[in-house]
Amino acid sequence: MTNIDQTLPLFKEYPDLRERIPRVPLGSFPTPVRRLTGFDCENLWVKRDDLSSSAYGGNKVRKLEFILGDARERGRSEVVTIGGIGTNHGLATAIYCQRFGLRCTLLLFEQPVTRYVKRNLLLYRHFGARTIFTGSLPKTVLAYYLTYRLLHPAAHYVFAGGSNVLGTLGFVNAAFELRRQVEEGLLPEPHHIVCPLGSNGTLAGLTLGVRLAGLRSSVTGVRVTASHLGPFPASTLGAVAKLMAETLRFLRRNSAAVPEVSTAAPEVLDEYFGDGYGCPTAACCEAIDLMKRRENLSLEPTYTGKTFAAVLDMARRNRRRSDVVLYWHTYNSVDLSREAASVDYHELPRPFHRFFEMPEVPVPACDE
Repeated sequence: MTNIDQTLPLFKEYPDLRERIPRVPLGSFPTPVRRLTGFDCENLWVKRDDLSSSAYGGNKVRKLEFILGDARERGRSEVVTIGGIGTNHGLATAIYCQRFGLRCTLLLFEQPVTRYVKRNLLLYRHFGARTIFTGSLPKTVLAYYLTYRLLHPAAHYVFAGGSNVLGTLGFVNAAFELRRQVEEGLLPEPHHIVCPLGSNGTLAGLTLGVRLAGLRSSVTGVRVTASHLGPFPASTLGAVAKLMAETLRFLRRNSAAVPEVSTAAPEVLDEYFGDGYGCPTAACCEAIDLMKRRENLSLEPTYTGKTFAAVLDMARRNRRRSDVVLYWHTYNSVDLSREAASVDYHELPRPFHRFFEMPEVPVPACDE
């Protein structure tokens, strides 16, 4: 296997991994860091992963570099993944699958309908994804693990959010990227790094990466999805720790240079979740409005609005004012409104039509 990018910080740290882990280049790294000056918090910083690609940014790009590298290495022609009807992960997967000539199938469950949800539904069509409405979240998980696999056993299956071991590697690498930026004097070493906790991969990768990179930062996840699927843990401390442990074992199998480090779960904040996945909260709406007015950065009500609400609370009252707080911005900043406008919703499979014919969630301050 020929390595594509020898400057990847993870591969520079552990050269054995270079020839053993497939990857395709999708993003533009490192993503910028800068201080947020529009808030009464002198040490509030942002990591701009919204700028991770000119095609479609956000945190999914880092994950898909390894996931799609593995799919191509295995000779797969179809990628299957799941998410809510407005899934950003699903959109990113569709965009980058199209780049490599891979079929993309999205198994989608219902979530509150906002403007960005409708836009993403149109964009799946624009970028050639096959969309299947599977109803509730439990039914979608069942379809992913059983029904669809029986019909399409040769496809490449990627769990929600790209949060498998390979996807998690993208954020282990991100921590080494951050260390390099600290060493270059682009920002002080953070006391606290804050990111969303959705499907576990971003939080698990950053926490493991911070420990491997020798940073002293603590990592905090803001839970934005249900903690359990029925009796099964989903976004929990145990689920994050399990993914960290699996990822560390994978790394150590592929490089003897990778040390043993703690895989204890990081801090997780549960109080910003609100009434459910994609359901805006008052604090989320305030965070979206403040970030747009003061920093001209766009957040959304499912992941980043709730996460930045927690960041503001942390910066205002929960930590020492001298503490450096780094908000990891995971949203996409590329404007795809023209592409969305080129699609008529009647072109979508019929089960999705009703989402365009029903009222949007009445929270204009939280939508775009």
